[in-house]
Amino acid sequence: MIRRPVAAVLLACYSVLVARLTLADPSAGRWAFDLGWHAADVASDGRLSWDQTEALANVALFVPAGFLLAVVLGRPLLAAALTVLASACIELAQQQFLPSRVPTLTDVAHNGLGGLVGAVLAAPLSRVGTSAARAN
Repeated sequence: MIRRPVAAVLLACYSVLVARLTLADPSAGRWAFDLGWHAADVASDGRLSWDQTEALANVALFVPAGFLLAVVLGRPLLAAALTVLASACIELAQQQFLPSRVPTLTDVAHNGLGGLVGAVLAAPLSRVGTSAARAN
């Protein structure tokens, strides 16, 4: 089981990565986009379009965030809601300050789905951690 302090440190580090990928000029994260495109191309045997790959990447980007946030908070539904809020803030910042970015509500939906998946995956850990804390 991952402990809350460890999850909090990992979440902070991962948040920096997400900020770097989403709040900088797209060329700064080119390596991540190229890696994601290559992985999706290999995994799908070339059957995924760029739009499909981008949607899956937006989901995948927020799975760790939802997971770690759910572990830290011990409340998976709140963690999922906060990932949607964080994604909406990212898209708003892109719209206001980064003309080279293309913010969309679809990105918020895909990021939110990823956050939900991560939070759901962490839910059993949240229950175990809460039960263990009550037992002590």
